[in-house]
Amino acid sequence: MKRLFALLLAVVMTVSLCACGGSDKATSDTAQAASDALYFTRQEVRKSPEWVTKLKAAQDADQLIVVAGVDKTTAYVTMHEKNNSGEWEQIIATPGFIGLDGLGNANINDCFTPVGTFTIDKAFGLADDPGCQMEYTKVNEDYYWSGDAREGMHFNELVNIKDVPGLNTEDSEHISDFDYAYRYVLNMGYNSECEEEKGFAFFLHCFRVNRTYTGGCVGVPENIMKFIMQHVKPGCKITIDSLEKMNGALDD
Repeated sequence: MKRLFALLLAVVMTVSLCACGGSDKATSDTAQAASDALYFTRQEVRKSPEWVTKLKAAQDADQLIVVAGVDKTTAYVTMHEKNNSGEWEQIIATPGFIGLDGLGNANINDCFTPVGTFTIDKAFGLADDPGCQMEYTKVNEDYYWSGDAREGMHFNELVNIKDVPGLNTEDSEHISDFDYAYRYVLNMGYNSECEEEKGFAFFLHCFRVNRTYTGGCVGVPENIMKFIMQHVKPGCKITIDSLEKMNGALDD
């Protein structure tokens, strides 16, 4: 199954590279058509796999994103929500990337993707609002994700430098520096306590086409991320662990 997963991931990467590589309008239009035709954007809503419905995270949520690690830096990412009858349905599935160090105890120094269940609490991006059902902040060059743990510097929060002029920008993430990856972003809600040693800026975002890993975030193709942004609702949970520990299986 991992070989199949790797093949699917390669297809996604190939199309994504085509979508970003064109320099003229004809190339861009062709790449966009190829991207829009991806199987992953044309999936039908289906009953969620039983292993997903049995996850602890599914017991007290109405919407759930599942990040199931497959290899060290790759994951099977799915999104689920309850229908009007209270039954779980899977609305999207895709390969994705996780931290360079894999899954583990996320912290300020390493590149682990955190294990656990968190509540998504912020939607933002460099692109226009795609129709997000959460409050969406379109950011520009004035925005940072604070890595400044001093009092009043809003550690592990989105800030505008005009509002926090004393921010240590060297220790923070300048959002516009990640022009492709941060077109659409959801803060996963990890380290909501804002403890410095636990790290900051753990997002679900578009993956960077020249990397098969992240710095600790979860990355998915841009068209998938846009879909997620259009469907995510306040209170959505995200749960992260290895596929094995979730007792999961890759679907045919």
